[in-house]
Amino acid sequence: MKFKNNIIEILIIVGVMLVLFYSSDPIIYSDSGRYIHGSLLDPPMYSKIIKVMLLIFGTLYSVVVFQTLLIGFGVIYFTRTVAIHFDLNVVTKFFISLFLFLPTLQFYSNILTESLSYAFSLFFVSFVFKLIFNYNYQNLFWVTFFIIALLLTRNQFMLLYPVVLLLYIGIFILFRSKNTLTWLAVSFLSIFLIHNSLIFLNTYTKQDSFNNQPLTYVNLGPFFFTYLDAIYISTNKDVELFKNQNLRKTLSRIFEEMDNREALVKYYNGRGHFGLSLGHIKKYSEPLLKNLANQENTDVISLKKEISIKLIKANFGKYVKHIFKKFYDSSWLFVFVPFFMLLAGLINFFKHKSHSSLLIFFISSFSLANHSVIYLFGRVQPRYFIYTDFVLLIFIYIIFTVMLKKK
Repeated sequence: MKFKNNIIEILIIVGVMLVLFYSSDPIIYSDSGRYIHGSLLDPPMYSKIIKVMLLIFGTLYSVVVFQTLLIGFGVIYFTRTVAIHFDLNVVTKFFISLFLFLPTLQFYSNILTESLSYAFSLFFVSFVFKLIFNYNYQNLFWVTFFIIALLLTRNQFMLLYPVVLLLYIGIFILFRSKNTLTWLAVSFLSIFLIHNSLIFLNTYTKQDSFNNQPLTYVNLGPFFFTYLDAIYISTNKDVELFKNQNLRKTLSRIFEEMDNREALVKYYNGRGHFGLSLGHIKKYSEPLLKNLANQENTDVISLKKEISIKLIKANFGKYVKHIFKKFYDSSWLFVFVPFFMLLAGLINFFKHKSHSSLLIFFISSFSLANHSVIYLFGRVQPRYFIYTDFVLLIFIYIIFTVMLKKK
């Protein structure tokens, strides 16, 4: 009987073991070095885990095993959580766990943050689910813990601040009391203070090695990405916006080359054009901007900030259109679906104050926030959406399953 009750968990563990036996060789990408050696470009969580695993086991194989096992446990915990609440049968649990586990086949052995972030996101959503339907200190603690873990793993999860703020307001409305308000406020402040303190500590401890790099190579922040959008939507005529002659010459060279390569928005010829153009702009710009930064005694990101702000301000209409085109060209369905779910959940929540409507609001806002961050401040890649889109699809599947069961 115990075997039958735990068949899904056993299958997931077997799946994890089979994947690891098939290959546990770590796959190194160009970005992997940042995590192995530590970098100010990224939050410290993943690099610290790698450091600990190397200290104990002396090999990156241990990192692959650790992150794959963590994903397996995340899938098991998520499946159990929703199955208990919705009284799901074995077949439904099997499809949920299988669907959640399949993405790991693409990235489980990569020395990148995707595996760890995916596992943490499954635990995070599981405990938010439990918190909404059963508010208590234990669930609130684990929600707080996994929010901090996600924030310390990928900068992308800065999106959690507004999402969690809205979630906590909804929970306060459901469980209205002075005590609830106090602990939710403590949780939110703890997230902010712990996250920022550890980021500051990481920056401080690495400051010496970072300062050994030339100033021109400082290349951090959202303007790293908005610069690419700004160049893409602009033309050579916009060079006149800048007074600095050296900057004007550099931008003229960039625009002339992008014109020759047809890598600007005026040459848009369908889906994928921006993705190809992004590579051209990035590779051609970097050496020119580094030389310019040397001449002006500044850093690259300051130049990108100045260029981004002026070009986007002058071409704001084109910029807004470009942002909308980003999601249309990539995964527009995963924007419209959660948007309408968010509206339905929000309206229902204000009418009935139901736990289910708050859950739908949270899942949809989590997905929309993730897409928004990527479209505004990053390169659109499918692997950046796994943390929210798979969870979104699972809940849509559960909603239909429950509806059909009732009927």
